[in-house]
Parts: sequence; C-alpha cells; structure tokens
Amino acid sequence: MLDQFHAYTNSSATAQSPEELTPIFAQKALDRCHVIIPDMPKPISAVVYEGQFYSYVKLFKDLESAQRGAKRLTEKGNKVILTRVRKGLVLWILELDARQTERALR
Repeated sequence: MLDQFHAYTNSSATAQSPEELTPIFAQKALDRCHVIIPDMPKPISAVVYEGQFYSYVKLFKDLESAQRGAKRLTEKGNKVILTRVRKGLVLWILELDARQTERALR
C-alpha cells in the first residue's frame, strides 16, 4: 500500500511524456472535503492537492482500469489524480471553479 506520493504511467508500449504521469496517493495522505461546482446541483466529494480541489469521478477496482480512465480524461485536457482505497483506486478531476462547503469530511 502506498503511504506517500507515487506516479505511474500507463502500461502501453509507447513512451509517455512527464505531463502524462498520473499521481497516485494513499487516500489518507490528502485532505477531504465537499465542494460546490457551478454546474452541479449538489455539493460533491473532493480532495485537496497542491491547494486545488479535485472532485470525485469514479472508483475503479484495479490499477489498469483506473489508468485507462485517467488517460481518457487527460487526453481531453483535464488534470487528474488517483487515490488508493481499500476497494481499489479513486479517480479525481481538477475543478478550477470549485469552492469548499463548510461541511468537512475529516
């Protein structure tokens, strides 16, 4: 299990640039909260990384599928991170317009 920051690349045969690395963290290593996003009707779960909010996208059961999901989003120009949890990996996407709600998870 990862305790600190760890970066993986997708397992494709082609070499990837540093921009395509998807950081993977232990869930406990990041602060959690809820954020409000302008086009969403309700607050959504998020994590804070480098002072920015990343909202919940999806839970994946294995690394390979999580990396495929991360790759799809990064190919569309999004910045993403992954966190390890007991049931697999969670994909989070950067939300530049998000603001934190007063209710915190931790």
